[in-house]
Amino acid sequence: MRQAALFVGLAFLLSWAAWGWAILTGSEASIWRIAGSYGPSLAAVILAAQAGELRCLLSGFARWRAPVWVWTFALLSTAVLGLAALGVDWLLGGRAEWLSPRVLVFAPVIFLWVLAFSVAGEETGWRGYLLPRLLERTGPLRASLVLGLVWALWHLPLWALPGDFHAAIPLSLFAAQTLGFSILYTWLWLQSEGSLIVVHLFHAASNTTLGLLPLIPGEGAGGTRPLWIAVGLLWLVAIGVARRLPGEGAPGR
Repeated sequence: MRQAALFVGLAFLLSWAAWGWAILTGSEASIWRIAGSYGPSLAAVILAAQAGELRCLLSGFARWRAPVWVWTFALLSTAVLGLAALGVDWLLGGRAEWLSPRVLVFAPVIFLWVLAFSVAGEETGWRGYLLPRLLERTGPLRASLVLGLVWALWHLPLWALPGDFHAAIPLSLFAAQTLGFSILYTWLWLQSEGSLIVVHLFHAASNTTLGLLPLIPGEGAGGTRPLWIAVGLLWLVAIGVARRLPGEGAPGR
């Protein structure tokens, strides 16, 4: 677990240094937000290179062989959950402005932007470096929850970052979302035999959904109810997935 602890410490240091500078200077420049997001992947590359394991770390990008349903789930599941949440919110009296054509027009552009300037900075670290090391010591569910907690804590400075949307989301809601997602990431990673491509696409699709659909207060939603509903639906899926994960006594791939 020493390497896992070193990774977490270095990832936090690199990310929080960039975000901390933006907070201290009151800068709203997106360059600091982007720079900080690269902390986990940069930490993973540094530690893997130091240990002579860089090729092993990056080998996850060469793993394309996954069932079609894995790719479909990675790309479309969060959009389905988001639309379902908005549908439920509408039935409860919420606003019905979520069928805007901009969703389809801007989705590919937002997806590619998020993939390049956010997701690429995280997943080589979280699922490429940390997850396999956690799975060496414990089962997939426990590893997912530990990683999810670390992942949620890593985001904390964003609540103080000028102009960042995280400030509109209750910490408890964000933590619940992150823990639920972490279970799905582990499941997809196992189903794809450690494909970093699959988890990158899933992360980008998830963030694109949150960016385009009015689920976040201040980003189109009138309150937190749509996001609470979405996270509730996410956990229904996560619980179903958790039942299919190997037992806690069966670590790793």
